[in-house]
Order: sequence, then structure tokens, then C-alpha cells
Amino acid sequence: MVLIIILAVLPLGFHNGDAKVVFSIIPMIDEIRDFIQGLKSGESWLYLQGERERPLLVDLIPYWLSSFLYLTVSAVIAVILSVLFGVFLWKKGGRLLNAVLGFTGMLPDFILVLLLQLLTVFVHKETGIKTVKVASSSMSEPAIFLPIFTLVIIPLFYLLRSLSERSHEVKGEDYILAAKAKGLRKGSIYLFHVFLNVLPFLKADLHKILSIMLGNLFIIEYLYNTRGITALLFVQQIQFGYQYNLVIFSLLSLLLLYLVSLYTLKLLLWLIERGLQR
Repeated sequence: MVLIIILAVLPLGFHNGDAKVVFSIIPMIDEIRDFIQGLKSGESWLYLQGERERPLLVDLIPYWLSSFLYLTVSAVIAVILSVLFGVFLWKKGGRLLNAVLGFTGMLPDFILVLLLQLLTVFVHKETGIKTVKVASSSMSEPAIFLPIFTLVIIPLFYLLRSLSERSHEVKGEDYILAAKAKGLRKGSIYLFHVFLNVLPFLKADLHKILSIMLGNLFIIEYLYNTRGITALLFVQQIQFGYQYNLVIFSLLSLLLLYLVSLYTLKLLLWLIERGLQR
């Protein structure tokens, strides 16, 4: 919390003076003091949209939920596909998928988004078929498929490569060879022996995956015009000027978004693990 307060106030310490940039700590201290006092008076819970003053939480909550759904749904899809192709179907389809994802993963996010949007428009013009939305027109009509697809690509490539390597190592262990010697079915060996022993590595990678996805979320929400936390953090500041209280609450919301998404994934994996161990 203290780090976020300091980080958010830093831009206010710089100003132009005599053809050079001057740094002063006084405006920063004043802004922090006003913010803390505003928490009690209620002023810090309001923000400006042009000349309008709006309750911050009224917009912050739906924007946060939008970001949470995009991030969590994409992460769950990436985890499921990486387990499916990285552990169970690596020899059948994982190598081809890894090659495709490796190519798309090399593309910068904004280029991938642009290519997907152009492809969607091209298909519509050539066939007259409406496939998916290229961008959100409003909160009630969001683009769903393309933002989620774009968010899934990079973490899926990372997890697929990581889990396939771990699975290959596990398959050479003595207990796997013993299970094969006992005549256990291949599906049972993969599910109860390979997957359960790869699962700890998957859990350890969740922090990295969500960090990558959270960084990509900034670009995705802007280019697809989805109403998320990053819209409040950046777009509002560009259009209506820097608002210290809005930046603080947006950064806190991003931290909360990361933690809730992380523990949602951990809960999902814990439930799967408990179900298989019964």
C-alpha cells in the first residue's frame, strides 16, 4: 500500500522550471496529505470525467470485474490446453501446436491483435459472415473471443513447453516404468502418475503466467476497447488529466486482480488434485 502511494505520487513531483525539469517533494507530500484527508471527507472517493464528478467505486467495480473475467477465463483456458497437449497428447498434437504457438508467440501483441482484426474483417467482407467482434462497442456488447484468444497465446506457449519437458522427465521415472509393467492402462498412468507429478511444476509457474498475462492485459484492453482497469488507469488520465486518487485505486485494483486470479487458479488445481487423489 505504501509503495503504491509513493509510486502514484512520483509524477506530481516533476514540473517545468526555467527550461529544465525540476523535482520537488513538497507537492508530493501535499497530495498524499490531501488524499488521506479525502478518504475521511469522501473527496478521494470521487473522480472527474471532464466536468462531471462521479463516484469512483460505481465505475471501478464493473471495470475490475471485466478485467477479472478476461484474465481468469484466459488463464484457465491456457492451463487446460497446456495440460491436455503438454501432458496427455504431446506426441499426437502437442508438437504441431507448439510450433504454431512458437510462431505466433514471437509476434508483438499489437501486431497479433491487428492481424486478427484484419483477418476478421477480411472474412466478413469476402463471405458476408459475421464471425467475432473486432472490438467492444460498450460494456453491454463486449468483444469476447479475440481478447481471450490473444491473452491465451503466450502463456499457453510457455506452459506447453514447460509441461512437455517435465512430462518427458517424469515418464522415465521408475514408478512410471513399474506402473507400465503392472499392465495399467495408459490413460490411468498419465492421469494418476504423470499429471499428478507434473502438477507441482504447474503450480509454481502460475505466478509467472499471471504476471505475463497482466502485462499483456494493458495492450489487449486498449486495442480491443474493453472497459477494464487499465482504461481507468491510462485512458482517463490521458483524456481528463492526472488524478492521484484514481491512479492509487486503479493500482490497488490491479494488485487485487492479480491475487484473486492467482488464488482462483490455485483453488481450481487444488480441487482437481483432491478429486484425483480420492
